[in-house]
Amino acid sequence: MTRRKLLKSLSGAGTGAALLGAGGWAAHAELTDPGVAPTEEGAPLRDLPEVRSRGGLLEYELTVAAARPVVGGRRLHLDTYNGQLPGPLLRIRPGDQMRILLKNRMLPTGVPLNALPPICADKAQAHRPPHDHGLVDGLLQCVPEAVHGLTSGHTILQQAITTNLHTHGLQVSPEGSADNVFVRVGLLGHRQYAYAIPSDHPAGLHWYHPHLHGSTTHQAWSGLAGPIVVEGDIDAVPAITEMRERTIVINALRIDANGENPTALVLPTGGDEPFTTVPAVPSTMLFPLNGQLRPVISLRPGETQRWRVLNAAPHRSIWLHIEQHALHQIGQDGIPFARTKPVRSIMLSSANRAEFIVRGGEPGTYRIYARGYDQGHPGGVRPDIELATLHVTGTPTTGRIPNQLVEPPRIPKLPVARRRTITFSGDISGKYGAGVRFLIDDRLFDPDRIDQEVEAGTVEEWRVVNEDVFQHPLHIHVNPFQVVDVKGIPRGDTSWQTDPDIWWDTFRAPPKGEFTLRTYFRPDTPGKTVFHCHILPHEDNGMMGNLLINPPGTPGRPSHTGPDAGDGSETVPPVHPRDAGGRR
Repeated sequence: MTRRKLLKSLSGAGTGAALLGAGGWAAHAELTDPGVAPTEEGAPLRDLPEVRSRGGLLEYELTVAAARPVVGGRRLHLDTYNGQLPGPLLRIRPGDQMRILLKNRMLPTGVPLNALPPICADKAQAHRPPHDHGLVDGLLQCVPEAVHGLTSGHTILQQAITTNLHTHGLQVSPEGSADNVFVRVGLLGHRQYAYAIPSDHPAGLHWYHPHLHGSTTHQAWSGLAGPIVVEGDIDAVPAITEMRERTIVINALRIDANGENPTALVLPTGGDEPFTTVPAVPSTMLFPLNGQLRPVISLRPGETQRWRVLNAAPHRSIWLHIEQHALHQIGQDGIPFARTKPVRSIMLSSANRAEFIVRGGEPGTYRIYARGYDQGHPGGVRPDIELATLHVTGTPTTGRIPNQLVEPPRIPKLPVARRRTITFSGDISGKYGAGVRFLIDDRLFDPDRIDQEVEAGTVEEWRVVNEDVFQHPLHIHVNPFQVVDVKGIPRGDTSWQTDPDIWWDTFRAPPKGEFTLRTYFRPDTPGKTVFHCHILPHEDNGMMGNLLINPPGTPGRPSHTGPDAGDGSETVPPVHPRDAGGRR
């Protein structure tokens, strides 16, 4: 069936939902055409299966294993959560306990038949020219490295089937059985995670995904991601309560001729998709929404719907547009706004989430697309991506869009305890290994090194300087932040939101530019965690640092960068001097 025929058949479709439970898809009354399977291109957008907390507890098992989802009529072979692409939607509330038993049942997939992934491709010595007498020494050094990598489980093949779980955006403990990204769950292994959701946790959209350094990109390109919704005060706003809610996960799937995600070394390069693999494997990139290729989303004229949208693509920014429709934004990165903000488009860097209201316009069909955008050379402008179709049809109605929302979190009225500068850069010299390596403060990631040390319960400002030509979206685990200054936005680029009242957990540094963030480190979440570029191939290639959050009363040490590191003695007015106090 053609898209035109499908849209025509949907003209009388209604709305409503019948939830199937945690193991299946939620079916909607708008899926009225029996000739269109939900897995075909252009089918109505489906909801994800939901798992809700009950009595203050969400307890659930997530099994990571290869499955054969059908996307756009093509059967793939990818690692999934519980056989679903993406994973199920988890709904919790402030004060809840969440317990997730993660089981690893992965098998190697996408292994190139013509050549195995190189065992020392990330070693500079293995890439010296043949006439270089150091080549032999380099290869000899590679042998013990390879043996060590094999015995420690750090070869490319082993890492591809080793995993863990990161609850991106949740303000929870980064240690022990909670949001601990240093855990390794090997093949046939399991891990019991337990999260205490703070009673003052903001309401909004967050997500879960693997965070094993070295394989975050590979597992994200398989579609391993799932949404987490924290329900709270904004969900009780009368106009919002009346709306239909849609949670939409945008994945980026790297697919070879066999419908698998190639298991290979990922190297940055130029082109529309600026990454290649060693060995080289011809592949394409798919951008499904809720596991569907270019689905159709139905809306009545005048109807308002609340959309929660996650960009789970590990490398591609999604500059979201809906033809002839404004987006009335009500939240960013899991934290609600005080007032609704009408915008023409929303930029979603990798890992960003946006929540907004859409009101149906005149009857017709409209493109939902990611506008072409230059994330930094090489590669130039990435092309448009046709994500979905908005179909406005049916009996007109009158949906409300609220103006006032809720009181958002506030940074407490504390002096800035310390100022730090961190610097992003790229290296193409080969000194650190094959291809481009990405550095923070001129260093590759080392899991055993503490890069920044802070004190919980204090306010800090970080100046993030980007010496590279790529945009680099910084993500800090556990603690969100506000951006108080941005320098170097490319001329004519209208995709930036620089309102200092907006909270983020991921914000991009302009090429050859900088931004300054202000954050409050929660007193109840000390521990060791990380900050990194959320273009995951950059993170896997070195652009990550360790952050030690000391308990209150244990001051952190200054940034090793020195000149911009404060001594804690300077008092700076907070972002919100009107705040009467409290945690934020």
